[in-house]
Amino acid sequence: MNKLWDYQDYVNHLSHKNRLVRCWAFEALENHYPNRYTDEVCKLIGDEDEHLACAAPKYLAKHNAVQHAPAILESFKSSQGNIPGNCAIALAKMYYEPAFDVMLEYFMDPGTMETFSGIFYYLGKIRREECRVALKSAVFQLTDDFFMGSAMANLLRHHNPEDINPVLEKYFEFTERSNRNDMLLKNISTPLGAGDYFADLTEYGQNNILVEPLETIDGLVSRNSHIELDEILRKNMVMTLEKKRYEDFSTMIMFDARNIVNARYPENNCPGFLSELFGQDTMCVGLLEDLSKRLALWKQAKHSEELVANLISLIISVYFAVKERGAYQKALYPDAGVDELIHAVKNSGCLLPEQIQKKIKELAPISELKAALTYDLMNWGDTWIVRIMGRIGNKDFVPDLIRVLRISDSMDYIYSDALRSINALDESADESILTAIKNRELEDWESFPILERLPYSEAYDLAIHRWENESDDDMDSYEMFSCCIEGIGDRRGIEKLQYIYANENDASYIGDSLECLAEIYAVDIPELPDIIKSRKEQEKRQKDRENELNEMAKNYRKEKESEVFKDIENIIPFKRDTPKVGRNEPCPCGSGKKYKKCCLNKIK
Repeated sequence: MNKLWDYQDYVNHLSHKNRLVRCWAFEALENHYPNRYTDEVCKLIGDEDEHLACAAPKYLAKHNAVQHAPAILESFKSSQGNIPGNCAIALAKMYYEPAFDVMLEYFMDPGTMETFSGIFYYLGKIRREECRVALKSAVFQLTDDFFMGSAMANLLRHHNPEDINPVLEKYFEFTERSNRNDMLLKNISTPLGAGDYFADLTEYGQNNILVEPLETIDGLVSRNSHIELDEILRKNMVMTLEKKRYEDFSTMIMFDARNIVNARYPENNCPGFLSELFGQDTMCVGLLEDLSKRLALWKQAKHSEELVANLISLIISVYFAVKERGAYQKALYPDAGVDELIHAVKNSGCLLPEQIQKKIKELAPISELKAALTYDLMNWGDTWIVRIMGRIGNKDFVPDLIRVLRISDSMDYIYSDALRSINALDESADESILTAIKNRELEDWESFPILERLPYSEAYDLAIHRWENESDDDMDSYEMFSCCIEGIGDRRGIEKLQYIYANENDASYIGDSLECLAEIYAVDIPELPDIIKSRKEQEKRQKDRENELNEMAKNYRKEKESEVFKDIENIIPFKRDTPKVGRNEPCPCGSGKKYKKCCLNKIK
């Protein structure tokens, strides 16, 4: 088989004058070549197309392209073609400390709510005392629940146990004047690695933890098979909840979590490669200790069933997070072997550390990963194995990923992960994938998103055949079909899309794909004026609808933003404890080197 387009072709099209073609090229690189990197994406920073302008910093951050951080910072300051919050998040993921002064400046006057959220994220990722102090001042003084929760979450990411008490005090102060207290607890639980457990209990759970403690706890364990709960502890948890002895429940869980953490880090310290786990474990124990000491709180809280239920859910969630991290410790050691890594994956929750994922990708234990994938696909370990298969990219994973697509539900995480992974496999897997689709090992809803990333004439022939002759009765998505034809990039697709555009009533999605293919092949099409006119009309309708919805919420938003920015104005400006150090001045650490050659670029 001969490819219609290769990697370099897509890279070259990133600079095409037409935004649809640039999007086509970027999506191919992002989805079919996620494990390769090109510098050319940096040209999309500030692109006129908002999707590309937002996606480019995210792509560069994913590949840790720190050399482009200054350009992202400039885009943040100018807001040109981009949402500044996305730039702040990208800089945070790059741990780009030179952006700190700019972030602090905008922290006092962010301009938009989205920018404020991005700055909070940056201050949470950069482990500097100045960042922590700025976040702490925001927690103390903000009154809007959304931004207060964001400030709390990012403050706790600094892993300083001294911040737990003031955060909880602020939370309880807020609950006295608002009935909405679960969202703030979700914010508090997330940086401790407990956010998904908390959501499981409070948002998705079918049982009330206070009314049906046995069913709720057993249900949580069954949905998280990587957690083993001691039978005696389980019975005591249920008994104390049934008897409404909530303070005893809090103390009991605290002691067990403390024992686990003390055994995990016997000297109350840890090597650098365990610092993130140690920080989260320490914060979890600190939170449980704080709650166990609030005897008056538990007595008062009995008058508010919702508050008690949320606090008990928080305690269980934090405890489960501590338990989960026990599977990762050995795998994080520098000399960890395949057995330790596979054990970590099989017993993982939703937050498998990135260091472990990278180690597995480097070692590429293909047979071990295939063997570790379970038959029922019912745990987080299966999901992580599927994701890592895509990062490794070996063609031997084709039958495993096809099996996952065949037996999983389209609404499951693992289904969408399997689609992404099969699209990310090496080119050596392409023929096997096409053969599987030809043999109808996959249904249409799986086949078209996969064919979209296979730039071969054979893929085009197969897509047309499936659409015209063998497509299921319920497979009538013009959007999916046109995206597939556009993604493949066969010249014959122009004529096919022209026919559909002219003869089908429900073909509004065809126009963009037709224009994109015509631009790629430099073909003049008579439909172009009508496509542009229809797009403008659709954009106008969409804009009118947005204006209508915005008008309905206008007064509410004004009031909320007024409260938020009034809070921001009242925040006491952050002041440095020490003067700013110039890049060429001696480093304050005393190394004798210039600041730019020493601590300026260190990641803390």
